[in-house]
Amino acid sequence: MSYGLLTPDVPLGPFEGSVVTLWSTQARDAKLHSKSSCPYVRSARVAERLVQLDASALGQLCTQCASYGSWARPGTGLAVFVSAVTGMGLLYELDRCCDADEDSFDDVELDEAASLLLPASANSKENAQTDVEEDEDDRWEEVQEARQVRESVVAEYFDAMVSLHRVHRVLALFPWMRSWAEPRVQRKLDRLQVLRTQAGRLIAPDALALAAAVSGMKEPDLPVDDPAFAVLGARSEVTDSLKSLWRQWHSAVEDSWDHPCEQDYLAYRLTRGMSSRRKGRDQALERAQALLEAWAEEAAGSVTAGCGERVLSVGLGGGLVASGRSTSALDRLSQWERGVLASYTASVDWAGAEPVISLRVPEPIAARLLSQASPLVYKSRAEEKPPAGDKASALEAGPGLGPGVFDDTPVHDRQLVRQEHLRALRDTAGGAEQLYAVLGVNAGVEVVTLGALEQRCAAGWQGVILAAASDLPDALIDSALQPYAGDPAENDDVWVRPVYDPEEDAFGRSLSAAEGERVVVRLCRERWDTRQALKSLALARSLPDLRDLEAVAEDEQGYLLRPFAAAVWNGLLAMEQLDLEPFASEGDEYWADGSGLPLGVLASVQAYTTDAFGRFHGRAHSPGCAHRRPYAGVDRQDEKVTIEELLRAKAFDPCSKCGGYAVRRLSDAQVAYYRAAHRLHHLIQISASGSGTIDAERYLSRLDELSSLDAETERGWFPRPGQARQWRQVTNRLRDKLRARACR
Repeated sequence: MSYGLLTPDVPLGPFEGSVVTLWSTQARDAKLHSKSSCPYVRSARVAERLVQLDASALGQLCTQCASYGSWARPGTGLAVFVSAVTGMGLLYELDRCCDADEDSFDDVELDEAASLLLPASANSKENAQTDVEEDEDDRWEEVQEARQVRESVVAEYFDAMVSLHRVHRVLALFPWMRSWAEPRVQRKLDRLQVLRTQAGRLIAPDALALAAAVSGMKEPDLPVDDPAFAVLGARSEVTDSLKSLWRQWHSAVEDSWDHPCEQDYLAYRLTRGMSSRRKGRDQALERAQALLEAWAEEAAGSVTAGCGERVLSVGLGGGLVASGRSTSALDRLSQWERGVLASYTASVDWAGAEPVISLRVPEPIAARLLSQASPLVYKSRAEEKPPAGDKASALEAGPGLGPGVFDDTPVHDRQLVRQEHLRALRDTAGGAEQLYAVLGVNAGVEVVTLGALEQRCAAGWQGVILAAASDLPDALIDSALQPYAGDPAENDDVWVRPVYDPEEDAFGRSLSAAEGERVVVRLCRERWDTRQALKSLALARSLPDLRDLEAVAEDEQGYLLRPFAAAVWNGLLAMEQLDLEPFASEGDEYWADGSGLPLGVLASVQAYTTDAFGRFHGRAHSPGCAHRRPYAGVDRQDEKVTIEELLRAKAFDPCSKCGGYAVRRLSDAQVAYYRAAHRLHHLIQISASGSGTIDAERYLSRLDELSSLDAETERGWFPRPGQARQWRQVTNRLRDKLRARACR
C-alpha cells in the first residue's frame, strides 16, 4: 500500500496551474523536491525552481515529496489540499479496507466461532445450562479464540467505517475528486457491508437487549439474612460482599456481548480466599449462583418477545480528522454500543460531511441509547430512511475548498469561509491555533482566534479571512528584529532596571509598546518562533478588548489551545502599574501629595484585574500574578477598566505582590505625556517645599518646556475639552510660585 503518493492521475481541480517553489538538480530528467535537503537528492548542487502545478509536474516529484512533501505555502488552500490528500490522507484511505486480507476470516471460521458463542445466548435457559455442564476446561480456549474472532471482525468493521468517514470528509471539501474516487469508494462500501453482515453473525441480538435491560435495573433487595451467606462473616460483611457482587455483575453484563449466564463465574469471587474445605462454602457458592440467575431472569422478564421497535438516527459528527492523526467518536464507544451499531445498522447515509446511521432497535436498546452518556447523539425518528445512502452516488457535488478561502488570492477574490474549511485547516495544521484578521458582513474587520472563528461560523457568521498572523509580511516586524540581527549581547537582560527620575529619558519606557516588542524578542529567543510571535503581537494590538483573545479551542487531551506564545502577553501588557500620584487631587486618601493634573490621553488606558471595585472576596490580582493561575494572559473572568475608572475606585484592594492590575502598553504619545506629567508633578513638589533655596532659573526653563506645547502635541495629550486649559492653569500657577521663590 502506498502512503498517499500523489500521482499524475490525481485531479487537481482549481489548484491546477498554481505556481509552487520546488528544488531540483541540473540533470535533464531531474526529479522535483519539496526542499533542498530532501534525502532523495543525489547532488550537492540544487536550484530553486518556480513550477506550474499540473500532471507533468506531479510526475516529476520524487516519491518522498509526492507522499509527504510540504511544498505548498502553509495556511493556503493548496497546503490544506496537499495535506488532506497525501501522507495518511485521502489517497491512503482509498486503498484501505477495500478487500479481505490475509488476516480476514472465511465463512467456515465464522460459523465455528458463531457455534461457540451464540448457544450461550439462545432463547432458552436449558441451552445455557447445557453449556455450563460441559467440560469448561476443554472448551475454554476454543471459546476465547471465538471471542477474539468476534472482536477482530467488529474492530475491522469500525475501522472500515472510520476510513470511509475520512474519505467522505475529504471529498466533501474537494468535490472535483468525487467522480475520480467513486470506483474505490464503492469498493469500500461493499467491503463495509460484508463486515457488517459478519459482525451481525457473531453477536446475539437477545444478549444486547438483555444488557440494555440490566443497565436500567436498580440495586435489588439483597438477602443479607440468608443463612447460606453466614460463612462470609458478620452482617455488615455479608452486606458489603453482596453489594460488591451486584456491582460487578451489573457492570459486566451491561457492557457485554454475551448472555448474562456467561457471567456466572462472578459467584466464585464471593468466596475468593476461602478454602474449598471451609464448611458452608459450597452452600454460599450455590446460593450466589442462584442469585445471579434470579437477576438475569428479572432482566429477561422486562424484555418480552413482543416489545416494540424504534428507528433511531445518529450522526458520526464532523470532529474526525481527515488524515488519521486522531481518534474518532467510534473509537470511544463502549463494547455494548459497538455491538449495537454492528448488529442493528439498517443504512448509512454518506451524503454530506456528516454521515448519518439509521438503526432499527428493540425498545429496551432504544431507551438506553437515548438516555445514556455517549460520544454519539442518538435521535428518535418516525421512520427509517431508505438505504440509498449506502450508494457511492451519494457523493453530491458542493462548493468545496479551493483557492480564495485563505490567503492565497487577492482579497477581492476571497470566498466566504465555512465551518468545514476551518475544520480542515485545523486538521492539516495539526490542531494549531493562531490569530486571523477577518471581515464580517455585520461586524466589519476584526481579529479573532481560529477557535472563536469556528464558533462564529457554526452560529451562522458570514465573512472572509483577510490574513492569518503567519501571512503578514516580514517587513512589518523587521524593525523589532533589527537590534538582534547579530549575536545577542550577553548583558541584554529581559527586564530593564526601574527608573524613578522623570528627568531621565528612560522614565516610563518600560510601559511602552516598543519595550513590549523588545521583551517578546528576548523571551522568545531559543524557545518560540520569534517572527510568528511578533506577527501575532501586531494583530492582537488591534483588538479593543484583550479578553477576546481567550482560548476556546481544546486539543485531544482537553487542554486549551493558546493562539500565540505566552511571551506575546508581555508585549500586550505591562505587568506593572502606573504611578498615578500626579493625577490625584490634593489631599486624596491614597495620594496626599497629588497635583490634580488631568489624566489626558492616559484616561482611556486599559487595566486588567480580577476585581477592580472590591466586589469579590480577596484581593485583586494582575494577569501575571502567580497567586491567580499558572499562565499569563486575560480571559472573561478578568475585568477591563480604564485608568480613569481605576483612579476613582476607592474599594480597589490590590495584591501586595503584583499591584493588582496590569496595563495595556502605552503608545508613544501616552508615554510622552506620562513622563511630562511626572516632570511637572516633580516641579510642583519642589515649589511646595517650605525651606531652602532652589535653582529657580533651571526649574523655570523646565517649566517653559512643559508649558510651550505645539498644537499637535496638545491635541495628542488632551483629547477632552478643557484639559489643555487645566494644564496651562497649573503651569501658570507654578511659574508664579517659582518666580516668587527666586525673589527671596
